[in-house]
Parts: sequence; structure tokens; C-alpha cells
Amino acid sequence: MCILWLGLIVSGLSGHLIDGRFPSHELSQHIESKEFIEIVTITQLLQTPNQYHQKRIRVRGTVTRLELHLDDSKHFINFVFYLKKGPDRVLVFGRHDRTVGDIQMTTGRTVEVEGIFWQEREANGHRLLNNIEAGRVLFHPPLTPDHAGLTSPLLTSY
Repeated sequence: MCILWLGLIVSGLSGHLIDGRFPSHELSQHIESKEFIEIVTITQLLQTPNQYHQKRIRVRGTVTRLELHLDDSKHFINFVFYLKKGPDRVLVFGRHDRTVGDIQMTTGRTVEVEGIFWQEREANGHRLLNNIEAGRVLFHPPLTPDHAGLTSPLLTSY
């Protein structure tokens, strides 16, 4: 039942990303800017969600309950998972462009998610609390050596 529910979330929310970009012009500009992105904890998000609502954030945790769904065009993979740290968790969803490479995310991996936090939103008639519309998901720590100065992108949609 839960897998079906998460699948409905992905199919309902995937329409919010268009070709890997947020439809809101204001959010798209904010995402594409090079300004500092606040690093927060899952606990901070859950304790003061109104402080982060519709803001660009970065958060780290472990991937649990990962679901991947190929869209009708076969060019994008819609994903949804819970990002967990201790007893706290937030729902993460987004879209991966298959033309830029394979999706390498797996359950149990520690990642850093960058995206827009939503305190509350509605999709497919369901009220969703505390979720992140991911624009980028990276392994944490990066899989490349520190001296290389590179990151290990798993998913990038902006």
C-alpha cells in the first residue's frame, strides 16, 4: 500500500518539474544563482518548517524507501525517497535526466540533497508535509578524492 502511495506522489508531483526545472520563474532563478545555500539538518526542518518553507536548502541523511519510475518519454526517471537522520525523516522527490548519465542512488547511501523545502503542499488530493523538491543529489562524502576538487553527482536537474 505504501509503495502505491509513494508512486502516486511521484506521478502527481513530477508535473511540478518541467525538463528538470521548476516551473516557477522565481524559483528557477533562485535555484540557478550561485549564492550560498544554507545547510540545515532534518531536525531543524521538522522543528521550524515555516522558517524554511519554499527556500533553497541543503540537507544530509541516508536514503530509505527509494522508488524510481521511468516517465512516458523514457528520458527521465522520477524518484522519491525518504531522507533519514536518526528518528527524523523528510520526503524527497525529483526527476533525473537519463541523457546525462545513469542514476546511481541506492537505499542505505548517505547523500546531500539540494532543493526547495515545502512545509506543506497538495498532490493528487493528498496533503504532504515537510518535503523537498530536489534539484541535485550528491554522495556524501563525495566519492572523488578531496584534492580533485570535484563532487560526485548522482542526480542533477538544474
